[in-house]
Amino acid sequence: MPSSKRTSRPAASAPAVSDSAPRDKKVRLLNLGCSKNQVDSENILGEFGRAGFKRALEGEDPDVTVINTCGFIEAAKEESIQEILAALGNKVAGEKLVVAGCLAQRYMEDLKKDIPEVDLYIGTYREGEMLERLGLNSSLPSDCKVGAGPRSLMGDEPHHAFLKIAEGCNRICGFCAIPGMRGKQKSRTIADIVAEAQQLQSWGIKEVSLIAQDLTYFGREKNGKESLEQLLRALIKETDIPWFRMMYGYPAFLTDGLIDVMATEKRVCKYMDIPIQHASADMLKAMRRNYTAQELRDGLLRMRNAIPNLALRTTALLGYPGETEKDVDELMAFLEEMRFRHMGSFSYSDEEGTHAFDLQPKVPQDVIEERVDRVMTLQRQISLEENEKRVGQTVEVIIDAVAEGADHHYTGRTEGDAPEVDNTVLIFGSEGGKGSDRAMDADPGTFRKVLITDASEYDLVAVLLP
Repeated sequence: MPSSKRTSRPAASAPAVSDSAPRDKKVRLLNLGCSKNQVDSENILGEFGRAGFKRALEGEDPDVTVINTCGFIEAAKEESIQEILAALGNKVAGEKLVVAGCLAQRYMEDLKKDIPEVDLYIGTYREGEMLERLGLNSSLPSDCKVGAGPRSLMGDEPHHAFLKIAEGCNRICGFCAIPGMRGKQKSRTIADIVAEAQQLQSWGIKEVSLIAQDLTYFGREKNGKESLEQLLRALIKETDIPWFRMMYGYPAFLTDGLIDVMATEKRVCKYMDIPIQHASADMLKAMRRNYTAQELRDGLLRMRNAIPNLALRTTALLGYPGETEKDVDELMAFLEEMRFRHMGSFSYSDEEGTHAFDLQPKVPQDVIEERVDRVMTLQRQISLEENEKRVGQTVEVIIDAVAEGADHHYTGRTEGDAPEVDNTVLIFGSEGGKGSDRAMDADPGTFRKVLITDASEYDLVAVLLP
């Protein structure tokens, strides 16, 4: 676990929060890590709301502070530790500090020993557990659908929400500690997911990103009684949400039925995030990915052939133990061939409890960083070339925000761009371009047609059409 050394220790905390919390109680929540953690944090906020708490605004002293930590790689663990220490240093009289999430799940006993001033350590989210441990009661609002969960949304775009369809992962990838923190995969029922989607629709959500550690494995641990294809069809039938987007799909189980739904259902975005991690035959085997480079290629090409204008996002992991220059060359050749519209890469991190932790030889950190830079330089060129092909096209975008103080009037995204991680469309409100005072109106959360007029590596420029 990362070091938790500090020069002094804060004073002991105040007594526990009463279970008769009045309406003016405040909770502060800091979310760290991935979108799966964000959904957990939104559920935690919803539970506190049921218990009579309001979210503490900037400058307000909270009665309870919750830090939902990440424990995926070393940098994330260090960030979580620093936020815990900062919260202790800023703690006010009567405030309770709760540390939750993956870091707490993974290093519970070490954290209790090293930072005993924290009032409550709790692992990954389980509905009702945190309030129960704090001695708080909650009630289900009358407008909350059964099976939907207690969420209170906290995303940057009020018209977008993540919807977690499963917890945990059955994979044994050599570099990943997540199964040790989140456990084996447990898919939710289609009925509960649909109920939550209907709840999100009633709150004005126009775009839903389906997320899981392994999206394409949905339902398979239940002997295939429910599948991702069936879930998508149910969501289309039972809601009116315009866009459903799929994130974190393992390259296996890209079935013909799933591809058909993506190809034929207009409200399923022609987009999928499929983290390949590598494309070298030796690395895929060493990483325990359980597919070959050719199987990966075949699956992606089947999708591309069946789904016109498909946008693919991926991630690559550089520096896994034993990785050679030949492996990197194979990966870069694969990226040139597949030309993913979006890609991120990250450096291998030694994580206790993973298969790779004891593997040799380790790749020096400076070599890893050079390889990451090399791969991302290639991807930036691919991204620029792919974006330039879109100049002159008329496309539909979702308006994310009014661009206050910028030359352009609005920011938005196309169907092929996920929030937070992909391209942004910089939209001018008229053909007058920069500085024009003839901007047409467009409200955040609405869908509009735009003409793409320019492109860079990560942004598109467009004008709003009547």
